[in-house]
Amino acid sequence: MLSTITESFFGSVALVRHPEEDEKRWLTLWNERRGQHEMIAANRLEQESFRECLDREIAWQLDLRRGKDYIISSMARLHIEQELELPGDSVAQPYIIEFFVTDPYGKTANAALEEQSNTRWLKATEILDGKTETGEPVDPRLVYLLDRFELISRHA
Repeated sequence: MLSTITESFFGSVALVRHPEEDEKRWLTLWNERRGQHEMIAANRLEQESFRECLDREIAWQLDLRRGKDYIISSMARLHIEQELELPGDSVAQPYIIEFFVTDPYGKTANAALEEQSNTRWLKATEILDGKTETGEPVDPRLVYLLDRFELISRHA
C-alpha cells in the first residue's frame, strides 16, 4: 500500500523532478485503491529524520538503490508545523510535513522509472489543477498543500 498524506500526517513528501525537464514535470504514483495520482509520502518513525524516512520510502516504492539512483536535497524546501484543514478533514488537524526535492540520478534510475507501470510524470499545471490532461485525479490533499504553500510553480 502506498503512503499518502493522512489526517495528522507526520512525515515527508518527495518532490521528484524530471531529470531533463527540471521543475516542469514531477513524478507521481498511481494509487489504484484511491484512484488518484500521489507523490511519495513517508511517515516518520521514532528515530528517523524527515529526510531519512523519505530516503527509505523512495528506495522501497520505486525499487531504487539508496545513495546511487537518486539524490535527496540536504535541506527541506518547506517545513510545515501547524493545524490545517485539508480536503477530507472534518476539522483542523495537526500536521508536521517536510517537502524535499529529489532528483533521479543516472541512466539506470531513469530507465527503471520509465519501466514502472504505476509511475507518471505530470506537468506542474496538471498537478495544481488536480487532474491530468486525460482527467485522472491528483490527490486533493497534496494539491491543496502544493498550491497553498507555493511549492511548485505553474510557470517553471
